Amino acid sequence: MTHPFLTNRRFLIIYLSVLIVIGIGIFMVLAMNNPVPWWYAFIDSFVNIILFGGMGLGVWYMVVYTDPDEMTRLQFLGNHVAATLIFISLWLFVGGLIVHLFIQSPTYFGFYENSYPGRAWTCLLLYVLLVIFYYLIVYYRNFREKMERTSQLEAMVKEAELKALKSQINPHFLFNSLNSIASLTVTRPERARDMVVCLSEFMRYSLRSRNEEKVTLAQELHNIELYLKIEKVRFGEKLQYHFDIEEEAGTCFVPNLILQPIFENAIKYGVYEAIEPVEIRLKAVVVADFLVLDIENDFDPETVPTKGEGVGLRNIGSRLRVMYGRSGLLDVEKRMNTFHVHLKIPRATDSKNHDVG
Repeated sequence: MTHPFLTNRRFLIIYLSVLIVIGIGIFMVLAMNNPVPWWYAFIDSFVNIILFGGMGLGVWYMVVYTDPDEMTRLQFLGNHVAATLIFISLWLFVGGLIVHLFIQSPTYFGFYENSYPGRAWTCLLLYVLLVIFYYLIVYYRNFREKMERTSQLEAMVKEAELKALKSQINPHFLFNSLNSIASLTVTRPERARDMVVCLSEFMRYSLRSRNEEKVTLAQELHNIELYLKIEKVRFGEKLQYHFDIEEEAGTCFVPNLILQPIFENAIKYGVYEAIEPVEIRLKAVVVADFLVLDIENDFDPETVPTKGEGVGLRNIGSRLRVMYGRSGLLDVEKRMNTFHVHLKIPRATDSKNHDVG
């Protein structure tokens, strides 16, 4: 683990500033209690604070390699007690030698030796504060690394879940389409051929955009029209649809293939069961920070709908929850003889990268 003071300029400036303040404090205490000239006190405080600062840089490595999670409390305490005693002894002994090189005064020598207890307690206090600060840095770094790993893991899980949810759409739709083609090959072979052409174009689009997690609403609607052409081969004039798209809404991004299950559901429970033509209506507007999509279709409430697995709408709710990290973006409601789906797509993430990776 890199040294915070040697690799971070801000931390180094803070460290030096604190040392200067402490050095000034030591100088003032020595000057007021020292019977010799004030510059002796200046040399003493300057030498000892520089020495403490240099030795203090080395304490970082002792802190890094003394991990409380990897040893017993007794071992942890014993290591620090031993390190503290060695640090204080070196500081007093080496500091005294250096000061005596600059100050040739028997009176000051006596003063220096008599002040050993006070110097030792001062060194102990500064050492403890330095060790605590170092451990705070270690814990902060570990916490930040843990959060980064957690965030990366969540992103990987989210990406995997999105891919799994997305992969449910095409097989589900393909299953229904192939069943329809199989039926038409017997009753209307020419319609089956047209449906195969439309299906191939639709699948080509899906494969081409499979790596894009989001597309513009205009692109998504182009995809929906391909899908509706496939279904129109089956239902003819019985299937009608109308899009009312606000200009700004067309440029907003939506999850890829998010609308196809809704239209599939409308056809399955509305058009398929109806006798009269059924219109599927889509309205898209921008409201504040959301793209609001309303899709509705008529259905016969007296007709018992074909039972299904409900994969489509559950898939949409799950994708929106995973992608945007919030619930309540999908609302489904039956109004008399109208089935209504209300979608709210947050626009804040439109500018982000839309590739799954």
